[in-house]
This record gives sequence, C-alpha cells and structure tokens, in this order.
Amino acid sequence: MIRNYRFPLSLIMIVLLLAGFILLTGCTSTGTDSGVVRTESGPVSGTSGDGIRAYLGIPYAAPPTGDLRWRPPVPAQPWQSTRKTTAYGPACPQVVQSDRSSEGQPGNMSEDCLYLNLWTPALSPDEKLPVIVFIHGGSFLQGGGSIPLYNGTNLAKKGVVLVNLNYRLGALGFLAHPALANESQKNTSGNYGLQDQAAALKWVNKNIAGFGGDPDRITIFGESAGATSVLVHLAGNDTRGLYRQAIVESGPLWTNGSEINIISSKAEAEQYGAEYAKSLGYEGPDAIRNMRSLDAWTLVNATPDPASTFWKVHTLRFKPTIDGWLIPEDPEKIFYENRQNPVPLIIGTNTDEGSTLAVNTGLNVSQYKQYIHEHFDEYAPEVLKKYPATTSEEVQLQMKRIMTDVDFSAAAKFVAGSQSKLNPNTYLYRFSYVMLPDSSLGAFHGEELFFIFRPTSIVPDPAGARVSDMMMDTWVRFAKNGDPAGGNVTWPQYTLEKGQYLDIGINPVVKTGYLFF
Repeated sequence: MIRNYRFPLSLIMIVLLLAGFILLTGCTSTGTDSGVVRTESGPVSGTSGDGIRAYLGIPYAAPPTGDLRWRPPVPAQPWQSTRKTTAYGPACPQVVQSDRSSEGQPGNMSEDCLYLNLWTPALSPDEKLPVIVFIHGGSFLQGGGSIPLYNGTNLAKKGVVLVNLNYRLGALGFLAHPALANESQKNTSGNYGLQDQAAALKWVNKNIAGFGGDPDRITIFGESAGATSVLVHLAGNDTRGLYRQAIVESGPLWTNGSEINIISSKAEAEQYGAEYAKSLGYEGPDAIRNMRSLDAWTLVNATPDPASTFWKVHTLRFKPTIDGWLIPEDPEKIFYENRQNPVPLIIGTNTDEGSTLAVNTGLNVSQYKQYIHEHFDEYAPEVLKKYPATTSEEVQLQMKRIMTDVDFSAAAKFVAGSQSKLNPNTYLYRFSYVMLPDSSLGAFHGEELFFIFRPTSIVPDPAGARVSDMMMDTWVRFAKNGDPAGGNVTWPQYTLEKGQYLDIGINPVVKTGYLFF
C-alpha cells in the first residue's frame, strides 16, 4: 500500500476483530513436499498441506550486492542438488515501522532479497492452471512477499497458481544519478525495482509450467505502489508478452497529482540522486563507486521518511522515473494516446482512499484555498465549490476527499477509458464495503486486500465472507478467461459512453457516475 503509517497493520487487525473477524489459534499444518520441480537454475522442493504446495524463497535473480548494486538484475547462480524452498527469503532493506505488529512486518531483511514465493494446487505440470503474479505496495519504500497478508494459499485453492515477489526498494531500488546513467548502455538510471519485477515475470514465464501453471495465462496484479508498477508495465515495452491481462487496485498514475506525485522526470530524479549522494558526502565521477561500498542500512537510514509528515508524500523521491527506456515517456501521455499494452484489465479504487493517507495536513482555510489555486489553476473555483471548507476540520476532510477522487479515482477512470478503446474486456470497480460502520475510515486504502487474500488466520463474519468469496471468485474468473462476470456477478465491460462499473459492497451492484468529472 502507498502508506499505512498512521493506521498500521496492527491497528487494522484490531479493527478487523471489532468488525466481527475472529482470530484463529494454530495454523494449517504443512509438511515437506515429496514433489520436486526443476527450474532453470536447479531443482526445488517446498511444503504441502491443505491441498496446496508452497515454494517459498526461490531466487529469481542474483543478489544485487557489491558491484551489482544499482545494476539490472542478472540470473541467479545455478545449483545442482535440490534446494529446500520452505521459508521466505529476506525482504529488501527498508525502514522498520515500530508501530506495526508482527503481522505487518516483512521479517528478516537483507540486500540479498530477490526471491519469489509460489503457491500451487496443481498435482502435475499438465494441469496448466492460470497464474496470478502479485506485486506488493508500500510507497516503493516498504513491503515484501513475506508479509502474512499476501500469503497465496486461499487464492490458490480457487484454482490458480499464485506468485508474489520482492523487488528492490527505496534508494537501493530507485536511485537515479548522472553517474549511473553514464555507465548504462541505455543512458538510464533508477527503476531497478521495476527491472526486478520484469526479471521475476521472465522467470515465471520460463518456469511456471513445472508448477502446473500456464505461461500463456499470466495475470499481473498489483495494489497501490504495486498497482502503479502494473500501470508502468502496461505503458512500457519491456514486459509486453510476459502477461496476458492485468489487475490494478488503487494505483496512482499522475506525474503531477493533486497530493501524490508518483512518477519523476529523469532530470528531477537525477538531480535529487546527486543531492542524496552529496548528503552522504559523495560527489563527482566516483560517487557511485564509493556508495557501492556503503552498508545497505546507511543508504536506507539516509532516506527521507514520508511517515514524519503528510507533505513528505510530495517529496517521495525514490519512485519510478521516466528514463526513456523502461518508462519511455510520461505514462499519462501514453494512456492518453492509447499506446499502452492492449490486454484485458480490471482497475478500480476504494471509496475512502484518503482516509488513511491524507492525514495531518496542518492546513488552515486560507492555506487550503491557496493550495487549491496552486494545484488546479483555472479549475480552482470549481474544485473549491465541490470541496468547500470553512474550518480546519473541514479542510482535513476535503483533502482526504480530493486525494481519493483525483489521485486515485480519476486515474482509474482515465485508464479504464483509454484501455476500453483497445480491448473491450476492460472492467472498472469501486470497493465500498465498510468493515467498521461506526469508523471514520470507511473503505480505506488497501482494505480490499483482506477480502482477496483472505488470510488463513482470520475468518470473516457472514457479510464479509460473502464479499470475500465474491471477490476471490471474480478475480480468479478473470485470471482464467479475461472476463470477471459469472456466478451471481454481472459486471459489464466499461465504455466511455455508458460508464458502467461494479460497486463492490455487501452485494455487488452495477452503477454509473464513477466521478463528477
């Protein structure tokens, strides 16, 4: 997720309990799997239990350490004897959020972190099941495939092979710098985390058949920063042909958003990279060589923390960069001109994205009006009319609404409109189910993940169970054939003319009027 700093996962688990979710004791029993799968790097064995085989901590690339730091990923070193993939590999280095419970922590961390995890119900390679590859969120600064929420067991039980992955984060994954561009044959820098995602997708294409998956039916699926990653892959060329369809949950897109600027220009990113290097005491042509010798935690700890104030969302520096190669130009322009990958697409947002993101802005009414004029120019009067505020409390509320509507909903509607011109199998949704009716959080950023992954440690109340079953079945149907409709779910294709979308509440309802603009 882009940010859960103010409402950490530990708090979310508490509110789930208050909403009628019952925490179970114990866990699903597993044992060493007798089946061995041979990958391009070597044979692996995992664990089995409850009808699912799990392979955890499979290296899909070499450790990006030493001279490989800030370089494109290279293949993992092959092995001969069977490798036990029975435990998660380390997550990529990141700042640990002390206010999160163990359920929200990625676990062990190391710069040697390019691992993926896989859950399959297949008993033989001949089953050719659809494959879903999940890309986690976390502001491009945090997260990992080992977070318990992302366990793929229950989705795999629905008849898919589920894969999730780690990718480099923060300065280690997204540092752009003129010296790095100079040593690159493509004159680019940054986006190493996105290159990791591409390498993982290539690994899946080459190896998934051995786990009973169909390499011709791969769906890439991301939430928040992971959803932005999927949008970048749709706009770029490097991963075309590696997936057949895509799911985008709550993915910011704008280079110049109202409150979240999620993509940098090359000049901006390289300028900040040089300033970052200088803050560590390194300038000139040897800066990168010297920084490659630094401990990874020195780099992580020198990264500005967006948790400290709301406004540092705006100065989130380590993020995707328009490098002229992996991201050839502004993705917004690519989608505007309908030049993205024309695959089937599910895209949508939650009704209250800003409730856990646009917090503590500290603006008074006068500052709020100035902010709106600076960000919306000639549209400012219309925005102020739609989002009026006469007190500081109302300012806070309206900033949450603006973030929800502009940074998230408008981006989803825009992409859906563009994609629908290229592929009729384009579907727009809004997740509106509220777990806590008496809470001000509403359907907050990332809430839907609990219903899609349905962690085995929780059992939802009857209403939540129905929502979860519907979402899991719908997402899996889409992975199987590119069409989420079926069962008791009617989900029309999105078109600009009709503007129909699926409202996912206690019961799924087809609506129109996704946004007022």
